[in-house]
Amino acid sequence: MKIVYFLLFFFPLFLSAQTLQEQIPFVLKTQPRNVEKYIKSPRKDQIFLETAFNNAIFSDKAALQSIKDKVILKIELVYTTYRKSETFDQHGLNKKRLEGLFLSAPNCLNQEGIEWVLMAQTGCTSAEAGKDFFHGFVITYRDLPDAVSAKVEMNFIREVVAGKIKSYAYDTYLKRETEKIKQDSLNDIEPVIVLPKFPHSEQARINYFSKYLVFPPEASKPAKIDVQFILSREGKITKIVFPNNPEPSPYKDEVREFIKNMPDWAPGTINGKPSECMVQFSVDFMNRGSVIPSPLEIFSTEVPPKMKSKLPAYDYNTIKPAPSSNQVSNALQKVNWANTTLVCDVTGSMAPFNAQIIEFINNQLKNKQETPQQLVFFNDGDDKKDKAKKVGQTGGIYACKSTSLDSISSVMISTMEKGMGGDLPENNIEALIKAMEIYPKTKKLILIADNFASPRDMSLVKHIGVPVHVLVCGGTVLNEDYLDLAYQTKGSISFAGKDYSDFYSFEDGATIQIGKITYVLKKGHFVRRKD
Repeated sequence: MKIVYFLLFFFPLFLSAQTLQEQIPFVLKTQPRNVEKYIKSPRKDQIFLETAFNNAIFSDKAALQSIKDKVILKIELVYTTYRKSETFDQHGLNKKRLEGLFLSAPNCLNQEGIEWVLMAQTGCTSAEAGKDFFHGFVITYRDLPDAVSAKVEMNFIREVVAGKIKSYAYDTYLKRETEKIKQDSLNDIEPVIVLPKFPHSEQARINYFSKYLVFPPEASKPAKIDVQFILSREGKITKIVFPNNPEPSPYKDEVREFIKNMPDWAPGTINGKPSECMVQFSVDFMNRGSVIPSPLEIFSTEVPPKMKSKLPAYDYNTIKPAPSSNQVSNALQKVNWANTTLVCDVTGSMAPFNAQIIEFINNQLKNKQETPQQLVFFNDGDDKKDKAKKVGQTGGIYACKSTSLDSISSVMISTMEKGMGGDLPENNIEALIKAMEIYPKTKKLILIADNFASPRDMSLVKHIGVPVHVLVCGGTVLNEDYLDLAYQTKGSISFAGKDYSDFYSFEDGATIQIGKITYVLKKGHFVRRKD
């Protein structure tokens, strides 16, 4: 039993160390991009992990911690080519920097689809000048889905269905509409107003009024005086006003002197900042010399601080498509839809690709051309807690057999509403198997997949009995899991606008180049070639 515990504890550590030793040489063999000097241009979707000119120690530990819950898209290792000594080992220093990154943020090591860039600065001419150059990592990321991004993505799909916006406007739409929602939530919050206070306590104020507010000696008949005064942001009394008593009188003089001689108050605040306030009350001068002040009314005279003005209306139709904007819809046009089922990942960040599906179906219907009639949407568990997700039993899978755009988009949005994913791994294979159960006459599966999210259930691929054509969305470096999925099901891959097929006949040691990366088949799985 002790041996079993030993293996359970140390085997994952061994795998991590093995992966680290494989990944570091792969990164360091990347062809560097030469630049005279890298200029930092802070962006909301980037984190800068800086080291000194000649070491591998990260200066900002908080930034290092913040990486751990991000979806990493690209990592740039920035360094200078200057050598103070011929024996200086830049390669060794970069290796230490990578080791520090991987050990501190394991998702940078384990996550698939990350684009790696080496940025070599050639403009440094001395060790002293090197202090003015950036050294370290620039990490481009996206956040995991949350309630705000989920709302924006569902609204985006609705706008595309209505024909008000194009799928390629997604990035701008996400940024602006997210900002709108955040501003609206701020505007809905009531300001926190704290009224000014008399020194010590309310009882001290009552005692002060009873002791020092007296009947004027020269007065003889009853009277009522209404008074207002302003308390400044420093708590000092200013602007004493008698709104209903314009004529001079000893009563007004008595009240004025009484207020002038008051001690300073603790000032009022709005949202924690000092605020000018008004105090008003009345004084009844009664027969036999008695004086009765009314309870005080206190309120802020300042309008609560204005929130940021609403973003101006934006015409998303002014956005022009990029060459890669229609990769999904273009790939779908090549499909023969007879006995074919379309399986779509609708978790967070997949909205621009699902919008292309909507546009494709809409165009096919308008042109009276063939469209997919069997569709399955999955969200990786209907917001199930990550720890509760079991291989083959995650759920969140919904089918739609229709050629109606309204019906298809309704099921798509409904699936998004039920859940947006959670952790990165997803139940792609479970969804494919479920699709075959729902549509038993299926002879081919089309999977719309997130390149940055690996299937959690690759062990179930053997239960898929038909070819899977995988349309891999996002990134510039292909996630090998989807290459394996296509290979093991005798299917194909569409990635970055190009189709790859017939590799299912490969034998061990065969290679395929996709983008800038060459993949080699080893024991039934594709891995990146190291050279």
